Amino acid sequence: MKKSHSFIALGAGVMIALSGGVLLANWRSAEAAAGGVHFARPSYDAARAGATIDLQKYGALGDVKRLAGLSKNLGACHDALAAAGVDFTIVPAEHDGACGYDEAVVVDASLSAWKAPDAMPMTCDLAAKMHLWERHIVIPAAEKYLGSPVKEIKAFGSFQCRRVAGHDRLSEHAFAKAVDIAGFILEDGREISVLKDFRNKGAKGDFLREVHDRACGLFDVTLGPDYNADHANHFHLDVGGQYSCR
Repeated sequence: MKKSHSFIALGAGVMIALSGGVLLANWRSAEAAAGGVHFARPSYDAARAGATIDLQKYGALGDVKRLAGLSKNLGACHDALAAAGVDFTIVPAEHDGACGYDEAVVVDASLSAWKAPDAMPMTCDLAAKMHLWERHIVIPAAEKYLGSPVKEIKAFGSFQCRRVAGHDRLSEHAFAKAVDIAGFILEDGREISVLKDFRNKGAKGDFLREVHDRACGLFDVTLGPDYNADHANHFHLDVGGQYSCR
């Protein structure tokens, strides 16, 4: 049976509820000056006391030691996600031969929708890094280059029992430690596709190349169209422990 994170987070429920109002109230604001629109970053400073790391803070991107701790302290990782306003469900362990995981979450709601053809179970530390990427890299880059917030992050999926193409070893997807990102849908309805737009010389390409390049400083492995033809249509992001940025 699935277990909601709310059962784990009873001690801080009031704080999260009150802070959630702050998040919603500050999500986006219009800037009157010059008639321009300013898409505000969420203001969510009341992180839960005792959380290992505050995913709302930009500085968390460079806090390698504390980020690594999220993979070792599951309770703290759940706390960090909850304190950042991420709605998630803890899913039971799953094993299929050498593939599988002992812990995973499915993110039900973040700052944007995470959509895939099927449910996306992923280890909590992968979910935390995905949220950091979304909050501090993807959303600001979309506003910077494209002038619109991100409504949806499109993915091919996360957990799948499979091997690395052309190799005998299992992919990090086999352990719910990887996700494949296909593109993005903006609030104004535009769709940005890794396959169609990564080589684009304009704003769409600039956006995709920035979110790919900066993912390298957050995930253990970041692979995209420059790596090989198998990645022409997606970014592979994982927390498997090896390092590669291609």
